[in-house]
Amino acid sequence: MARFFLTLGVVLVLVAGLAAAAGVLAYGTQPSREGPLDVAGLAAPVSLAWDDSGRVWVEGPDEGALAAGLGYAHAADHGWTAALWRQAASGRLAEWFGDDARALDLHARALGFEALARRTYEQLADGDRAVLDAYALGASAGFAEPGVAQGTAFIVADVVPTGWRPWDPLAVERLHAYLAAPSLAADSTWTRAAQADSAVAAFVQADSLFRDFLGFPGGGYDRVYALDNSPGRAGRTLVQQTSAGTSANAFLAAAVLRMPGRTAVALTIPGTLVSPTGWSGGLGWGLLLSSDLRLEPYDGPAPVPVYSRVVERDGDETLLSVTRDETGLVLRAGRPDAEPATDSTAADSTTQRLTPPDPARRPAAGGARRAAPADTTARDSTAGSGWRVRWSGFGLGTDLGAFRALRAGRVPGMFALLDGDGLAVTQSQTRLLGAPPVASASGAVAFAAQDSLARWAAQALRAPVARDSLQADSTLFLLDAADRDLASGWARERLPGLMAALGARDSLPDVLQAPFSYLNGWDGAYRADGIAPSLFEWWMESHRDVTGHLPDLADSLDVELLPFTLRIARAELRDRFGPLPSSWRWGRLQGRPLYPILSDRGGAAARRFREPFGPPGGHPTSPLPGPSFAFPDAHPGLAVWSVRTRLRDGLTEVVSPSLRPPPSGVVAFDDAAPVLVIDPSAPVPPARLTLRPRP
Repeated sequence: MARFFLTLGVVLVLVAGLAAAAGVLAYGTQPSREGPLDVAGLAAPVSLAWDDSGRVWVEGPDEGALAAGLGYAHAADHGWTAALWRQAASGRLAEWFGDDARALDLHARALGFEALARRTYEQLADGDRAVLDAYALGASAGFAEPGVAQGTAFIVADVVPTGWRPWDPLAVERLHAYLAAPSLAADSTWTRAAQADSAVAAFVQADSLFRDFLGFPGGGYDRVYALDNSPGRAGRTLVQQTSAGTSANAFLAAAVLRMPGRTAVALTIPGTLVSPTGWSGGLGWGLLLSSDLRLEPYDGPAPVPVYSRVVERDGDETLLSVTRDETGLVLRAGRPDAEPATDSTAADSTTQRLTPPDPARRPAAGGARRAAPADTTARDSTAGSGWRVRWSGFGLGTDLGAFRALRAGRVPGMFALLDGDGLAVTQSQTRLLGAPPVASASGAVAFAAQDSLARWAAQALRAPVARDSLQADSTLFLLDAADRDLASGWARERLPGLMAALGARDSLPDVLQAPFSYLNGWDGAYRADGIAPSLFEWWMESHRDVTGHLPDLADSLDVELLPFTLRIARAELRDRFGPLPSSWRWGRLQGRPLYPILSDRGGAAARRFREPFGPPGGHPTSPLPGPSFAFPDAHPGLAVWSVRTRLRDGLTEVVSPSLRPPPSGVVAFDDAAPVLVIDPSAPVPPARLTLRPRP
């Protein structure tokens, strides 16, 4: 009998263990959000509180304490995102994903994100280093929590996050400053040089793979508006729109930061102290994430080589030698007909594959195993005829000081990595920051933008707001009807003339009568379930393919071609998406954001991390930006984050790309609520987590 009960007990323990493991795999665990948590090295205690909607409050006696709390919140709420971006910035993706990621690591090492971040940290003033030290302590405490380390994404990827070093936030900051530069493939200087030189072609190819892997194809589509709504209850408002490419990971993390005498709402990039938008003491700011990446001919001395070692998951190593200094990254000239490199960066570099020795000959744990650098004595002292990549991020520097100033309610003087373009706005004043490519600082709607189509959205925002569309002051204060956010003024203005040029419906061929009916009743709103937006966009694209430009009603030839190009659009939609118009819905055509890496790994990972985001909707010319086929060069991406801040009190709403809940049975991680409303004056939830110095 005793043996029976012993066996039964063992079975029950095993079943309980398997159930717990299944629960972890299915749902993950949760990090600590209540009670005390001792953190070694912390200078002062800091408290954090979350409510049911995911809003987080961070309270501490000074800026260092707030940074520690923000680091913990980033790890607790967006751990996979922050860790993934740090891994990419450090050039250590191959440690997680094996040989497939080696070329990406070589590209990151050639750009020097982590190495330059560490050197920058070492040269910072004590105050800046103290803030970074505190952030790293908080983030490390968060990643040490089982609820973070055993999160669903980490389990599926079979990786364990490690603690953060003080320069890691600077490396992620530098990574995103680089990703904010426009796509190289869309720049004529780069494309012409790539056609003439295999070294440039290899760099462009490596850069494209790196950006695609992370879901950030290139910046250039951010906008910020200052709206004068003083006649209504909303008061003056700041609207920031930031494109996160195709990434379904949370790009902006919102927090209320409180210290004696100051309250701020900060929208930060997880893993960093970068705040593209926020509010502090009546000052609201919105920055266009952009940086200048240039290519120029170079025939000067070759910089001293910089060496780096890339380690893969199976232990294989690659030694990389890069010619890079603060003036730029030198690309070695290559023949136009040479094949681009596929396993290394296109920099003037060499790679040497290092195979691990026999395990019996490995050094003891903690010992260093070094490979002699490649022999450079025979290298010429010049790079010869070649190219140099210029970018502000190749020099030491950080925008930490600028963002510290903004969170303190001050306008910064300059930026080091980002261009620093945008708006700084109060209830009574609008200040243009930097030199935005497109800007207007006067009128009811002031704006700064990176693309000219933002003017159409400004016209829509300038329209009077119906009083019944404004909610109570304590809730959403600028969410107009969805139609207004998704409507394209450009499409509404152009459509009537195009329809008139087509003529009467009955005069058209049978195949065009259904498309005519869809378009004739369209109000210009790019709703995800709409068929007319798809027809219109493909019609405009087909017309441009045939004529070289969008339809011009002043040109009689264009008018004659309109039925022909509409027929082409219908045929292409049918051939690509099927004969049923219900299959042509705008939401299907424009696609959805994806979780970087996990969504395309296949098998269980793809099923578990199927994109939970609804289609973004909108259009580049609408107040809520979205993709377009008619304007391929003004593509804001699929993941556009909108932040709206009422300047008089900091009431903020964050509209994330997740326009609907995830499908049943699909695990969503790092996901923000579709609309998150943050009131900095609201009472802090009673349940708090306190990070306190370890005795």
